[in-house]
Amino acid sequence: MKTFASVLMVALLAGLAGAHNAFADNRDPPPPPTDWVSEELREHPLVGKVWSAHDKSFVDLRDFGKALALARFVLLGEVHDNPDHHLWQAWAIRTVSKLRGSRIVEGAPQLDIVAMEMVRTDQNEALDKFYGRNVAVPRPRKARDFARMLKWQESGWPDFKIYEPIIDQALYAQLVIVPASVSRDFTRRLSKEGEAALVSGEADRLALAQPLDGKLAEALSTEIKDSHCGLIPGKAIPAMSFVQRFRDATMADSLLSVATGKGGILIAGNGHIRRDRGVPWYLEKRGVAAQAVVALKLAEVSDGKNDPEDYIERSPEGSPSADFVVFTPQTKRDDPCEKMREQMQKKFDKDKS
Repeated sequence: MKTFASVLMVALLAGLAGAHNAFADNRDPPPPPTDWVSEELREHPLVGKVWSAHDKSFVDLRDFGKALALARFVLLGEVHDNPDHHLWQAWAIRTVSKLRGSRIVEGAPQLDIVAMEMVRTDQNEALDKFYGRNVAVPRPRKARDFARMLKWQESGWPDFKIYEPIIDQALYAQLVIVPASVSRDFTRRLSKEGEAALVSGEADRLALAQPLDGKLAEALSTEIKDSHCGLIPGKAIPAMSFVQRFRDATMADSLLSVATGKGGILIAGNGHIRRDRGVPWYLEKRGVAAQAVVALKLAEVSDGKNDPEDYIERSPEGSPSADFVVFTPQTKRDDPCEKMREQMQKKFDKDKS
């Protein structure tokens, strides 16, 4: 016959076991988003894997999640129209919030903001309304309110539905979404006037006055030319390079808007999160230690390209442009160069008429 003491001991041991399991589970990141939305190359051998560019090896999700959570600034790249990339970004926000909130990672800074390339400084008034900053009792908001109040459908970015998981996770984690881009009008002015468009001292403050190394500057020019399918005239590239540098510097500045010791996440295209000449370069020039930043590239796999190292761009000195790479299927899309040719032809015909 079971005594009260033996029953109590069994219950106590069961409770301890449950607590241990809960603690163990709490150390693990959430399940990864591997119910792929993108249709192309789902069976590719790299799909769903995480690659450490420094260790040159695959890493498990626990180590990957911990590396993200330990950094002060987490830079999450993307191919803009790939929905799986936004699901992984949302996963990263949830993972970092969970591990930091549970105090599982010692010394990790408090996460305060999510800076987004897709949000501009001229939308700050809409953000104030979204967060109810000027009202006595703010209304609870949802992701669809964000899209409506910031007029996402007019922004030129892909359908909000694929960005919605990011906003959902930011709101759930009580993180503040902040702009990481300036207005389109100011961007156009920059392309015409260059550094002269900036107020006095701004280039120095943003670290724009410090030139890129010659090889890095040349690589940036080549990337701009290639990304525009070789259709832009050579004389336009210096101005476009300056605009790209300004955008990277502005994104770094948006992260540095947090209080001392606090942290943030950046959502931006893969080109912006490059360690060699992107946002991390400007953070480092402004005093942020390299180890306080982690850069994640979200890469679409290519047919016949099975070596993870082939997806990592490197600086002229051989340093990887990202710390980690997550591999996803490809999104089915039209030829971007053909689309660009059509747009440029329409512009040419309009200017001619």
